[in-house]
Amino acid sequence: MTTGRVLQFDEMRGFGFIAADDGGDDVFLHTSVFTGDPSDLVPGARIEFEIMAGDRGRKAFAARLAEETVDAVDQSAPSVPEVQAARIAGEGTCEVLTRDDFGHAVTELLLEAAPSLTGGQVLQVRQGLLEFATKRGWVDA
Repeated sequence: MTTGRVLQFDEMRGFGFIAADDGGDDVFLHTSVFTGDPSDLVPGARIEFEIMAGDRGRKAFAARLAEETVDAVDQSAPSVPEVQAARIAGEGTCEVLTRDDFGHAVTELLLEAAPSLTGGQVLQVRQGLLEFATKRGWVDA
């Protein structure tokens, strides 16, 4: 079972997207594969699901709200990769992240800091930050 957070969900259209904790491309979610009330699928909601390959990318199935509580998440080890700056010993370098790790970290940060952002807004900000970080060598190209 994979876990992640809802990026966006359009209840009228019956679908949305999940940012999986394993990184990678966002996962398509259709209301027909969700066990529960679709009104619970708000940006930032924790969800458990299985993944299958679809025609246009990853698709979720057997999806449900995660059983863990907000308190349990806060007390556990952080799911966002932490970047630790190297000690300044001449070069002043820092750890370089993969594109997937950086994208996952930014998505988690945005969902926690501004849960009212739409999925489209999260994707736009994430893409802009990824380009910014790539130009500066913070992310593997």
